Amino acid sequence: MNPTPRVNLYQGIHKAIRAQMSHTLLQVGRTDPGDTDERTASVASVDALLTLCHQHLQHENDFIHAAMERRCPGSAGPLGHEHEEHIEHIAHLRSLARQAQQADAATQDGAWQDLYLALSLFVAENFTHMVCEERDHNAVLWQHYSDAELVDIHHALVASIPPEEMALVMAWMIPQLAHPERAGMFSEMRQGMPPEVFAMQLTQTQALLDGPNWRKLQQALNLDTPLREAA
Repeated sequence: MNPTPRVNLYQGIHKAIRAQMSHTLLQVGRTDPGDTDERTASVASVDALLTLCHQHLQHENDFIHAAMERRCPGSAGPLGHEHEEHIEHIAHLRSLARQAQQADAATQDGAWQDLYLALSLFVAENFTHMVCEERDHNAVLWQHYSDAELVDIHHALVASIPPEEMALVMAWMIPQLAHPERAGMFSEMRQGMPPEVFAMQLTQTQALLDGPNWRKLQQALNLDTPLREAA
């Protein structure tokens, strides 16, 4: 029998980041360098991804790494150094994105290929990095913190995130969660939100989910009536 799952501070947000990284990489790969609208849209997607990545690693530094260092000094060091490298990679990718958007007809194909390859490496490195966090950092957190303490850390982290940033994160996260994760998250949200705010969140969520997943969430939350007819 499997032991009771522990609180996982990484799982939801990492699913969101993996989804956004994959989407953005595919979008850049299929961008027509000669199409102004496609170039503009792809650079905007790259910028949004890099902004989220920078914000996320800062949240991890301020809350998760800080918690690890309080009770197990040195435990956040190796992957913390990778965060410093990620900041450099983010700056480099922003520069490549600007060059790709501004490139003339003679250089645009090469500029977009450079961006695509560099973004591919960034995504690959981050996928590996996130697995190490979920395996190694969780092991430290689970050894030195109770689930109740981990929930407190999570609540403090979430409370520090501005509403605009949170809305973008949720748009990527909610569709990627497994149904039990999604239902658990919304059950907790229902307890901590005014009813009108929770209803607004449900309306936004319905637009993100396909019909079967929306109906499963309705059933899990015992919603009496649908907000709109699910497809």
